[in-house]
Amino acid sequence: MLKPDKDRLNYSDLLTPPAGYEVVFAAGTTYSLDLEALIGVPVALSLSEEMDQTFQEDPIYMLEGLRQTADHMAIFCEAGQIKVPKEGNSLFALMEDSVFEVALENERSFHPKLWLIKYQDKDRNVLYRLLVLSRNLTFDRSWDMAIALEGEKQPKPTTKNQPLVDFLKFLVSQTPHHEKQQYLRAMIKELPYIHFQSGDKHVPDFEFHPLGIEGYDGEDIGLFDSYHHLIIISPFLSEAIISELHENALSQATQVLITRRSELPKLTYELINAFKVYVLKDTIVEGEGAFSEESDAVDLSQLQDIHAKFYARSKHNQHRIYMGSANSSTNAFEGNVEFLLSMQYKKYGFKLHHLLEELFGDKEADNPFEKIEHLPEEQEKEEDHKDQLQKAIKTLCRTKSHAVVQKGNENYSIRLFFESLPEDMEFTIGPLLSKKVCEMKKETVIEQLSLLELGEFYKVKAETNGESIERIIKIPTQGIPADREQAIYRKIIDNPVAFLQYVAFLLADDFLLAALEQMEKKSMAAVDWSSQTGNYPILYENMLKAAARSPEKLEDIHHIIEMIDHDDIIPEQFFHLYETFSHATKGMKK
Repeated sequence: MLKPDKDRLNYSDLLTPPAGYEVVFAAGTTYSLDLEALIGVPVALSLSEEMDQTFQEDPIYMLEGLRQTADHMAIFCEAGQIKVPKEGNSLFALMEDSVFEVALENERSFHPKLWLIKYQDKDRNVLYRLLVLSRNLTFDRSWDMAIALEGEKQPKPTTKNQPLVDFLKFLVSQTPHHEKQQYLRAMIKELPYIHFQSGDKHVPDFEFHPLGIEGYDGEDIGLFDSYHHLIIISPFLSEAIISELHENALSQATQVLITRRSELPKLTYELINAFKVYVLKDTIVEGEGAFSEESDAVDLSQLQDIHAKFYARSKHNQHRIYMGSANSSTNAFEGNVEFLLSMQYKKYGFKLHHLLEELFGDKEADNPFEKIEHLPEEQEKEEDHKDQLQKAIKTLCRTKSHAVVQKGNENYSIRLFFESLPEDMEFTIGPLLSKKVCEMKKETVIEQLSLLELGEFYKVKAETNGESIERIIKIPTQGIPADREQAIYRKIIDNPVAFLQYVAFLLADDFLLAALEQMEKKSMAAVDWSSQTGNYPILYENMLKAAARSPEKLEDIHHIIEMIDHDDIIPEQFFHLYETFSHATKGMKK
């Protein structure tokens, strides 16, 4: 069950539709969000390919993934936890209507990590997939866990999904986007008839726990009941929660805690003696950069570590396992919005220590963990300016704000309005896709912007005492011209060669093969436009196949022609070719 040397999950594979199915709608949640990671999600959902950095360098590949999926996807994240990308990318603007920041009251955090995806095949058979993860939608390389359940629609309803229904109702309240609300409400209506299966004969029963929303409390999930054996994997701790779990131990109970080395000072001598405590060895931790909810920058000194949240408890040979987003912290169980999946585990002869044997390996040399025998000496803490900056960004995200685009003679300006600003903090702000930055005031004007610099994503920088952090925040912005999306397409598909490459990509039977072929061509020496005329016989053949087998591909091409709508980009010869096939397919339909 827990073999990190063998059982590796691929995020793309978890999202990819089953053979013969297409995505109807996908709702995802995360604490921190990386737009560069998010841009790969449509590739997995619509093109059934990996969210690989290589393909993210191919704008045509990414553009088509977004074109197919952006309207069928919603991602919810903690307000103020969108990472500033390394480079601006016009494609980010096409995801604005799919990203929703959640700003909870009383400094609580929106912390769940899950996906609920509805697929449908050509016969309108419905399949749902629920992914419960401990991983944020970032490029963090820390150790995480995930589990997938799938369910089909049946005539008889079930009450098991009511917590999931209530969680979706909460998400509906967090988006002003009418079409996304309609998709979520359709899922809410259908979920009582979806019967999820674990896919494992040893997991006969499971329950959903959306903590922090109305009607759901961390004390009611059974985790804090008495036990004989307990295993905790949690990267972040609160002494109060670990102590409460310890107090529920029965006589001679075994207690194991796996955490981060940096969290050890939060434990007491009583707890370090009661629990067998483990951390990842330094040789494992030293390696890869990370960005998670607790790290404020991409830095190679920020190393991989435990990020999974996992609880396993047993009493009288009854085993229960919990996975999801909740750390062993007071915030997780007494305030934050979290999501856990609990599973009953039944297997003849199974003991909880078998999990540790799988996790630790057969040989000590193979064990990635080391046991902690003593508490480290507590170091004097410096004043945490980063924490102040983080709270300031969080406060800013909970302030009413809006923006208005105004058209000038040749350029645009954006007028930003904030009801209030956090005190004793300096802020700057600028559009994500622009290099222009201004000092933030209650009313801020940013001038001399092009059409492609407009959007609802803004870079915010907070500074105090020589320290700073940057985040992306989303501000409702009125007056963005309707032709901005067309301008984005024209920027990416900006010449006849790129246009024909896009058409060839749309007509291909295998998107991955088409992308690889185009990448190979790009790696070769540049070719003249005149040399591309030899592609027409191939295009003719592929359009003939599309007209006969997949006329919807011609509809996709029609959409791209309408979006580009420029004589210098769409070759006249191709347009006549398309018109011929378009008329032919209309005649076939009649």
